[in-house]
Amino acid sequence: MNPIYLDYHATTPVDPRVLAEMLPYFTERFGNPHSKQHAWGWTARDAVEKARAQVAALLNATAGEIVFTSGATESNNLAIRGVMAARASTARGHVITVATEHKSVLDVCAALGRETCDVTVWASDRPG
Repeated sequence: MNPIYLDYHATTPVDPRVLAEMLPYFTERFGNPHSKQHAWGWTARDAVEKARAQVAALLNATAGEIVFTSGATESNNLAIRGVMAARASTARGHVITVATEHKSVLDVCAALGRETCDVTVWASDRPG
């Protein structure tokens, strides 16, 4: 019997169409998109910008509004720190979260509590 995978929130299989588009960048066109001194970097940069434009079109956004991250921890840090930095000039800030939140959220909130703002972590009762 095959197991049933129920954690698609954490990771999902790659769509074969996405894999086909990405495969050359794992094997032949493996440049760093931030390397501006050579053609491998230029090719990789162009691919990232094309993907950014495609995602933006799907979301009715501008390409400049799309930020790619490597996963949940980086995304949560970017989002929470970004919001707090954007309002830092108006007030110290206060973050409220719950004890059952993802570890990456709790970690960045704890760091912000030590650095720049007040943090409240609500406990969870039996029904959540």
